[in-house]
Amino acid sequence: MKTRSASSEKLDNLSLNGEPLHKALKSLEWVNRWFGNHRSTVKAIINVYNKEKKELRIIDLGCGGGDLIVCVAQSLRKIGAKFAITGIDGNNNTLKYAAEKCAGFPEVSFQQADILNPDFKLEHCDVLMTSHFIYHFSEKELSVFINKNLPGIKIAFICSELERSRLAYFLFKLSSFFLPLSKLAKQDGLLAIKRSLTKKEWLSVLKQANISAFSLRKVLLFRLQLIIPPTKGQ
Repeated sequence: MKTRSASSEKLDNLSLNGEPLHKALKSLEWVNRWFGNHRSTVKAIINVYNKEKKELRIIDLGCGGGDLIVCVAQSLRKIGAKFAITGIDGNNNTLKYAAEKCAGFPEVSFQQADILNPDFKLEHCDVLMTSHFIYHFSEKELSVFINKNLPGIKIAFICSELERSRLAYFLFKLSSFFLPLSKLAKQDGLLAIKRSLTKKEWLSVLKQANISAFSLRKVLLFRLQLIIPPTKGQ
C-alpha cells in the first residue's frame, strides 16, 4: 500500500456490456447510496448554488451509471435551481444505462469521450464534479489535466475520491462477503483502493500543478474531498 497499483479494472474495458456491466453499475449505485459516497459532493454543489444564485452548467467526469447525476439533479430541483448537467464517460454501453436512469431529467445530457486521452479537453462549465474516477490518472497525468482544464471551470472543481489505506482495503474485503455486490464490483473495488491517492500524494499533485488555493479534507469512510476555486483572471 506504500505505492499505487497500476493494474486495470474490469470496468476499464470500454467495450464491457450486458449483464456483467449492469450488475457492476447497480452494485456501485448501492455502495454510493448506502455508504454516502455522493453526500459531500451534493452538499458542495448546493453550497455553490446558494452562493451564486444562477443557472449552473455542471459536468460529471467519468459519470458511470449516472447515480451521482441523479442525486445532484434531485437536490437542485428541490431548491428550485436551474441547471444543466453533462455526463462524460468512455463506455457507450455505460452511457446508455445512465441515460435510461436519467430519463426523467431533461436537464441531463451525455457525451462519450476517452477522458484519459492526452488530447481530451473539457468544454467550459461552472462546476466540474467527479467521484471515484480521478485515480485512473497517474500523478503526472493528473497534474497536466488540472492545469489544462481548470481555466475553463468558472466556479469550482469538486472531486470526491477514495483514500488509499490498508484499513480501507481490509474492511472492504471483509465486508464484501456480506454486501449485495457483484463479483466484478468486489474485485474492482479492492483494486480501486489500491489505485487511489493518499492525501500526501494529492498535495504533491497540486504542487506540481501550481495550485495554491484549494480545500482538501477527509470525509466519512476513507474518502477525500478536493475543491479548487477558479484560477485568477476568470
